[in-house]
Amino acid sequence: MMSPSSIVTLVPAGGLLPAGPAGDAPALLRAVAGAAPAVLARGPQDGVPFADTALRLVLLTALAVVAGTGLVRVLAGAPGRAERVVAGVAALVAVSAAVAAVTRSGAGPTGWTLFLLAATVAVPALLAGSRPVLAVVPALAVTALLVLQLAGTPGVAPWFALDAGYAVAGSLAAGAAVHLVTTRTDEDARPARVRVLGIAAGTVGAVLAAVRLAVAGPFSLTDVHGTGFGRAALVTVVAPAAVAALLLAESVLTRRAVHRVRADEVRDRVRTPAALAAVVAVGAATLLAALPAPAPAAVPGQALLRSVDLGTGPLTLAVAPMRPGPNLVQLTGAGVTVTGPDATMPAGHGETGAPAGYAVRTGDRDVPFTARSGAPGGWALVDLPEGATSITVTAGGLARAVPVDVGTDRTAPAGASGADGPECLSAAVGRILAGGDPVLGPCPSEGLDPADARALRGTVRALASQGAPGLAIAGDVSPRSRAAADVVRTAAAAAGLPVRPAPGPDDALVVVSGWQHAATTVRDTARAAQTTPTALGGTYLAPWLLTGGVLGQSPGTLLPLDFGPQEQVPQRYVRTLAAVAPGSAPSLSGLRAWAATTGEAYTDPAPALYGAAPVSVPMTADDDGGGHHGAPNEAAWFPGGAIVRIGSALTEPGRADTDPGTGAPAGPTP
Repeated sequence: MMSPSSIVTLVPAGGLLPAGPAGDAPALLRAVAGAAPAVLARGPQDGVPFADTALRLVLLTALAVVAGTGLVRVLAGAPGRAERVVAGVAALVAVSAAVAAVTRSGAGPTGWTLFLLAATVAVPALLAGSRPVLAVVPALAVTALLVLQLAGTPGVAPWFALDAGYAVAGSLAAGAAVHLVTTRTDEDARPARVRVLGIAAGTVGAVLAAVRLAVAGPFSLTDVHGTGFGRAALVTVVAPAAVAALLLAESVLTRRAVHRVRADEVRDRVRTPAALAAVVAVGAATLLAALPAPAPAAVPGQALLRSVDLGTGPLTLAVAPMRPGPNLVQLTGAGVTVTGPDATMPAGHGETGAPAGYAVRTGDRDVPFTARSGAPGGWALVDLPEGATSITVTAGGLARAVPVDVGTDRTAPAGASGADGPECLSAAVGRILAGGDPVLGPCPSEGLDPADARALRGTVRALASQGAPGLAIAGDVSPRSRAAADVVRTAAAAAGLPVRPAPGPDDALVVVSGWQHAATTVRDTARAAQTTPTALGGTYLAPWLLTGGVLGQSPGTLLPLDFGPQEQVPQRYVRTLAAVAPGSAPSLSGLRAWAATTGEAYTDPAPALYGAAPVSVPMTADDDGGGHHGAPNEAAWFPGGAIVRIGSALTEPGRADTDPGTGAPAGPTP
């Protein structure tokens, strides 16, 4: 029932058809959906314009009626005057919608458009002739065109057989219902045969729609009744089933009716709603192509990544670790502005009324989204009990329910909902982008990566070679930070570089904490330096602090990296993140998870120092980033800033690697 962009269209490209699945990166979203169950479901704002959707609805529904009135001629014989009028009006509506679509496209009619018009007009024309059975031929052509629009190109859509069968069944049900509603008596056996056809078509259509709903989603009751796609999918099941049930009831009741007048009353009361149900069935299937595809079901222990619509544009919602107990919820996107302290678990039940701004509701509790240092968007820490099936995001009086499933296992990675939770979630999102396992594994803050240890040792050697008087270390209690601090101390002792408890005027500051503590440290150090000489030897960040939330806290920082942020592979990760989860910030942990899943190689033989600083001219977002000229590219590694390599490679003692940037032997100094 979805129409991929590769199908043959009835009007020129850029016009009405195909409406296609919603979303500005459908191929990418489909690829991720096929490999990882925690994919985004794009919001209604990403769909086709309302006018195009309305034209598509009118056009394809009218085509189904035209096709059906021609196909039933095999069983129904010559049509009555009322049936010919209905077929003619439906053809007129379809032609008008096609012409309007061509006009909106701004191009001339194509051969497919002309073929559509000719086949559509031929059906009522032949119904009015001496041999109405000939209308079956153009009706078959109209049905084929309808199948291409509702089901897509054969072999392209994975559910083509189900969708094609539904299109044919819908046309037959519509044709049978129109014939019966315009035939008030059963003067011979033909109406009875058409009624059987209608019952069979309605039954087949309901079964096909039910199978598609079961295997293609929506996968939760929350999404079935809470999303436009879910409600439309439900109608595709209920409406044809109603056609079959009503016509079956007519068959049973008319047989039991003693008087003919009573039988006619039964027909009058049953056939009209049956005809309406048949038309609604096709209309609902038509709408599915203009609505966002459903997201896979939430799975316990797997990070959830969804899109929600609160009337302000596409918003990205992420939840982890999806276990009973504390769960970290992130909301990002255009227009999401939050203030307040770093998110903490509410002490009590709090107020039951929705607070101002964005909030997440669980049970009778509303938890506002607040800012977290070093991480973009809004954050809320909520307690999800066993058996929780949904959370509700609220803003400005609007509410959107999002299905969740936390299971019963309370085991969750250490740090998943604490200060290092945003980085842990970023790594999970990186795996999701690459179609990998969305299970929330060990958080990056639980261990020091050998590449980061090598980069930190190189940084200390570079400081010693520059004659730095000493350095101070800013860390936290995480295992990675403690291990990194030990590496820095050991390297400083080997280089004869004093390690001080706090940075002096000319000392360097090496920050090895997580995002949240690092953002505060960098900001406070920069402010202190404005009045008192503090850490004039430079602020050096650990590699995992390559994220805009930390870099933007100072007019200048340095960090050792074994790759260039502007190189092709890291930029491909950034563009993928911007397309699938707009508003989310790239991170080294996310890049590593994405690259490990995709198998992309992006690192240099040895790390080098890079300088990060704001730029006076705002960096603009390109088309891939989805921004506009004059605005910082929020999808960049450093929105509103630049990250530039400033020295040669930081090689280990005894190595003579070649500098990748110049081809000269690499040295220890920056």
